[in-house]
Amino acid sequence: MNEEDLYEKLSERILTKGSKFIPDLFRMVADEDEARIMLATPGTAEELAERLGYTVEDMEEKLDVLYRKGLVFKSDKPQGTLYRMGRDITQFHDATILWDGVTREYLDLWKRQTREELPDYINMVSMVVPKPFTRVVPVDQPVEARQSILAYEDVEQMVRDAGRLAVAKCTCRMVDGACGKPLEVCLQLGKGADYAIDRGSGREVSAEEAMEIIRMAEEAGLIHVAMNKAYGSHIICNCCEDCCVAFGLPISASAIVDPSRFLAVVDGDSCSGCGTCVDRCFFEAIAMEERDGEELSVIAAEKCMGCGLCQVACPEDAISMKVVREEDFIPNF
Repeated sequence: MNEEDLYEKLSERILTKGSKFIPDLFRMVADEDEARIMLATPGTAEELAERLGYTVEDMEEKLDVLYRKGLVFKSDKPQGTLYRMGRDITQFHDATILWDGVTREYLDLWKRQTREELPDYINMVSMVVPKPFTRVVPVDQPVEARQSILAYEDVEQMVRDAGRLAVAKCTCRMVDGACGKPLEVCLQLGKGADYAIDRGSGREVSAEEAMEIIRMAEEAGLIHVAMNKAYGSHIICNCCEDCCVAFGLPISASAIVDPSRFLAVVDGDSCSGCGTCVDRCFFEAIAMEERDGEELSVIAAEKCMGCGLCQVACPEDAISMKVVREEDFIPNF
């Protein structure tokens, strides 16, 4: 197999056959020997050594390098430690960008891929999968409001239940970063934290520090996004509206991320008409309208993603979050 075929084959393995960028991205972080090892996975170090003609010791060293680069993942199985490639473009993107040897040239190529190729890919995937892979999680709610919030949509409860926590840099803002929003805000939970700490792509944090990061992200105008399932989320991303793939591409956000079960509601008697909420909304879901001679905020329900950023910023506490979707809206895998 020639070099070109190696990197095209790697692109096929993560479901991006025909991409004009992905083979070159692989080429920038993996030499030909590493590419062959990746294509030979899954397997243990012993199995891969036998397939490719290496000693076990040499294969273990090479697999460790590939693991640090984010090009292979590992899991403990009865037959030993099993290594595999990433399953899709998301794993390839997020894992390799957090490698400490990443170059600006590599990030710039990801930026081109994101802008020029990813929108069509996401639109294609959204037509064949039943639900987006991620969902909005509402901002940290006041204690008195939590009676209507389930454990897997309460950011504090998610943090407290995680067991182990780590924080990593946002890969989308590492690639772009034009917004200048906080970078080290991507929380890894449970097994996700184990991976980040073991690989060195994130640092361990306490629940208290994780909640400080959550509150800082809310103040900075970032939206919480988790995996779209009721149990076992490994991440709480904190997304901006221009760098992040979920909201910064010229496609409908609903192709990538589901709304939360909530809708922002304005108390007209308390609203001062300051317009702060309008500026905070990513989705143009809030407008100022004249009511009885006063300018008041009005929510467009069909556009609201239920993130609660407007609630955090309201100086009059005139916005609350109302449940508008049933519990089974969030898949229970």
